[in-house]
Amino acid sequence: MPAPATFVAASVQVCGLWPFIVGSSRPDTGVPLGVDMTNSSLVYGDPISWFKAGFISNPSAMIFGLPGLGKSTLVTRWIIGLADQGIPSMVLGDVKGEYAKTIRALGGLVIEATPGEFSINPLALGALHDAAEQIEQVEQVHAGVDDNGTDLYKPGHQVAGELRALALQQAATLVIALCRLTRGGDLADFEETLITTAVAIAHDSYTKPSLHELDQILTRGHPALERAAVTYTTGQYQKATRRLLRTLRSILHGPMGAIFGGRTTTAIPAGIPGGVCVDISTMARADNKVLAALMIAVWAHGFAAVDALWDLSQAGLAEWVTPLIVQDELWKPMGLAPGLAEMIDQLARTNRSAGVGEVKITHSPKDADALPTRTDRVLALSFAEKAGMLVLFGLAKTDLHALDVTAISLSDVEHQAVAGWRTPRSFRSRRRNNGRPKAPPGAGNALIKVAEAPGIPVHVVVTPEELELHDTNQRWRTNAREQRGDNR
Repeated sequence: MPAPATFVAASVQVCGLWPFIVGSSRPDTGVPLGVDMTNSSLVYGDPISWFKAGFISNPSAMIFGLPGLGKSTLVTRWIIGLADQGIPSMVLGDVKGEYAKTIRALGGLVIEATPGEFSINPLALGALHDAAEQIEQVEQVHAGVDDNGTDLYKPGHQVAGELRALALQQAATLVIALCRLTRGGDLADFEETLITTAVAIAHDSYTKPSLHELDQILTRGHPALERAAVTYTTGQYQKATRRLLRTLRSILHGPMGAIFGGRTTTAIPAGIPGGVCVDISTMARADNKVLAALMIAVWAHGFAAVDALWDLSQAGLAEWVTPLIVQDELWKPMGLAPGLAEMIDQLARTNRSAGVGEVKITHSPKDADALPTRTDRVLALSFAEKAGMLVLFGLAKTDLHALDVTAISLSDVEHQAVAGWRTPRSFRSRRRNNGRPKAPPGAGNALIKVAEAPGIPVHVVVTPEELELHDTNQRWRTNAREQRGDNR
């Protein structure tokens, strides 16, 4: 039988037709996104608002989609909509420069990661150490509540000690990650122990140590290092550390040295009302290892800044502001060395009790297939499984089948819909009056999945102001003006 026509109207106009009309069951909580493709009602949603409302158990979203179909456009809408609610965003690694203009328009801070102006000292203890220095003098720091709802407190000096230990651990983990990237493979277990020990020695011996001091310490040797390497003579120690020193000096004197060879670190603050964007687009054409190393370092220091702000707020020294953290091109650095997926997860694991929202973006679930080990592949796909909200833009059928091995369940209808949104363009010219190419068929269509519930198909409606802020074809737009002959 043919389906009856569907009409949408206000309840005051068609109330006499009840019960033959139904309202939408879609949530009306969160940032307005666009129209429901099944009943034309308005769809609202974002990971933070839905978490607060109890719709999802984890304030996070994982976004998949082929290029040009609207992933970053949706995230830009979230950034603007949440800013209106007083929730700033932190874009930790804007690979294509897609979010910088929006953050500037909101009054936020854009940090451009250009060699010579931007640097990260992997040994720097950063925001966690700075927070420890302030908290040291506080008598009591709030440490949560017990099962009876009673507030718990810790002495300030104890919290400061914990933060310093965490900062040392993160510095060592970052150095190990850089060494893995440079080598393109695993470090030996004793080499990781050598780095961890040498980082601690460096901070005991120098005020602001860098990779240069770490090199000197490992070259010179130390009783603690000799014990870690299980060596008993100078010759044995030199032989055991030769390969590690080669890797470390490749960082210092190779392409990574311009970013990681200095003593200073460009601070990535948290809590700025308009948000923060670390724009690394100028490095997009750099060596893959350099770009991946920069992304990992930015993630590490950005999440550390969030944790530092949380601890300062618990000590009454700062005001806590819930941020939305955006991580784009998520799996780009993970495929360059075994074990990096787990290490990145460790570096970017902020305090969940602090109410941090997260958005992870990548092209396809099949990106995980390129990771070097089965452990890495399983962990990468688990990011999608653990996300409170999964958003699928147009994908190939093979991409969707990659999700079948996970706990994410798509119906046949959902498979067909998402695969249909990647319909290729026709060969007719499709340009707007301003020279911008028109969006391809299926652009802006997304399926929002929460656990086993049926997905919500939504077409994201974009305003002219957002299009102006989010112009990913700026160079082509300039060329189009010239080709149209604006000199007429």
